[in-house]
Amino acid sequence: MTNESLFQPVRTRRGFEAVCDRIREQLMSGELKPGDQLPGERELAERFGIGRAAARDALRSLEVSGVVEARKGIQGGFFIKSGGSGGLAQTVQDMVSLAQASLENVMEARTEIICVAIRLACPRATDEEFDAIQRDIDLHADLFRLGRASRNTQSVIEFYRLIAQATHNPLVLMMVDALSEVYRGMLATVDPRPNKDIMVVRQRVLDLMRKRNAQAASDAMAEHLRRVTEYLVSERDKKHKRPSTRSAK
Repeated sequence: MTNESLFQPVRTRRGFEAVCDRIREQLMSGELKPGDQLPGERELAERFGIGRAAARDALRSLEVSGVVEARKGIQGGFFIKSGGSGGLAQTVQDMVSLAQASLENVMEARTEIICVAIRLACPRATDEEFDAIQRDIDLHADLFRLGRASRNTQSVIEFYRLIAQATHNPLVLMMVDALSEVYRGMLATVDPRPNKDIMVVRQRVLDLMRKRNAQAASDAMAEHLRRVTEYLVSERDKKHKRPSTRSAK
């Protein structure tokens, strides 16, 4: 961006916090848009009347929160991100890592938002979107039959992303993606065996969605995710109860 009026000196609060707030305000007003490049560290410091260290902290803070992305190379720099769930997923993961949110908290939130997605998608989804969900189910069902069921946790959560896309609501999609990404990390820690019953549940949910029976579809999914939560909690508790293999000293 070359419009210097967007970046005026700040005199209150800690410098980097005020810079972050100002940039977010410009995003909300539409003066900054996805893909816009921010001034470099030195120029940002001069425009806001702060030190370079504060400008550096502001850019890092905005990057961690998913507002901007750093690009390398001759045309590199910091750019306003086009969107996505990375910042939200990182925030939730940080809360889990800091023991501010439990596995149960994550799974409860994920279950609720996925059920909301199902209820929204039922009346809104097109036949093409239902067909895309069916193809995902068929793919994994075929892998099970061939004894090649995927342990790739990214492919396992694609089903939920397709449902979220069918809501035609980008905020619902972002939340489903973010919580699924955190869930994917949790799932990878227990390395679960692929379970063919999952495909039965997914097919039932899709069949109910095609009938536009939102309540029955969300109920079926909620029951399935409740069982998944019980399994993950059980595996976590088993790990905590295992005696240490180190010899006593």
